[in-house]
Amino acid sequence: WVIAQVPATLAFIYGTTRPPLQGGTSGASWAYGVPLDPMTGLAHWLVEPMRVWDGSWYRLIAVEGYEPVGGFLAKAAFWPLYPWLMRWGNQLTGISPESIGYVISLAAFFGALVLLYRLVTLDFDATIARRTLWALALSPTAFFFNAVYTESLLLLLTAGCLLAARQGNWWLAGIVGLLAALTRSAGVMLLAPMGILFLQQYGWDMRRWFPSIVPAALPALGPLIFGWHLTTAGMKFFDWIDVQWQWYRFPATPWETFRCATVGCTAQVPNVDQPQVHPGVDWSWIDMLLESPTWGTITSAEFRDVFARGDWLELLVTIGAFALVLIGIRRMPLYYFALVLPPLIVPLFSPSSVHPLMSMPRFVLPLFPLFVVIALLVRNRTAGMALATASAILMALLAMQFSSWYWVS
Repeated sequence: WVIAQVPATLAFIYGTTRPPLQGGTSGASWAYGVPLDPMTGLAHWLVEPMRVWDGSWYRLIAVEGYEPVGGFLAKAAFWPLYPWLMRWGNQLTGISPESIGYVISLAAFFGALVLLYRLVTLDFDATIARRTLWALALSPTAFFFNAVYTESLLLLLTAGCLLAARQGNWWLAGIVGLLAALTRSAGVMLLAPMGILFLQQYGWDMRRWFPSIVPAALPALGPLIFGWHLTTAGMKFFDWIDVQWQWYRFPATPWETFRCATVGCTAQVPNVDQPQVHPGVDWSWIDMLLESPTWGTITSAEFRDVFARGDWLELLVTIGAFALVLIGIRRMPLYYFALVLPPLIVPLFSPSSVHPLMSMPRFVLPLFPLFVVIALLVRNRTAGMALATASAILMALLAMQFSSWYWVS
């Protein structure tokens, strides 16, 4: 918390936000382009730096619901449990929705670490479980666990669901899995690891499946409940899918997505008249740093913008995630891979013309088996300390970028 929060707060209070882009477009990206009022008291120091980007959308949904604004349906891209909790907490306590979201994120992350430790120790020893928690907590993008985002809540529900399923408590697993499926679309994919665990416990004899098969299937209700809720708000049932074009997502094959992310592409986004051009990954920030390795370069708006928007982080994290999957094939339980693979592969079929691998650096955070593989690989204490230090420094830098409205993930 300290490694992310302190740099983010300092950058937010004493730094400057990203300057206007070419054409006068604001560097900030508030929900519907409407800046939120400044917060007061302790929330100004802690919450306000962490409610930016998607946090403003969750706050808007908590306050207004999913009713469309001027025909713009972008809110349907954000799944409902997190903003519902923000709204209920606000109504119960009178505390601002984003402050409630911030508290939920911190509490959920703490709970997730406890449950995750118990889950990993069922398959590995306590040493590996502890290393897994450190690898996760010090990941370069772990500052999202502090933010008004869903990463902490999804990790908590994922760990809780699989722990209950691993112990054969299928009603608890199903209910928690349903809550995960209402938190983000990746929660629905818990059906895969739950299915593996279910078959390992009950086998292929269908006569043994009942009644446990009923709660095991509960996560499938997540999209149905969300779709129904959208219809009550004046939208269409499948707007949570159809609205993706408003975030400049377009259909593609995984290899086309990687080509777009690396060498660039021209994409035709549905419902957008003009083809969208993405130039590919930009490494020019390295050249800028080599030419002038000074503090002035690092803190300049030009360097920070190139560093933030070059798509290098998304590319490295995605490649690294798949590398960890391959390395861990023979070391991991089967249900771990069933948890990891769908959330890694599915986004590759719907890249964004703005950032082809958009959000992958935070999508990997709830995929704890990746961090188990890191714990298995890094056994040398000196190497582990060096890696943890470098990762923590990068997390602090990225948290500063994030709170200053420079693109991260």
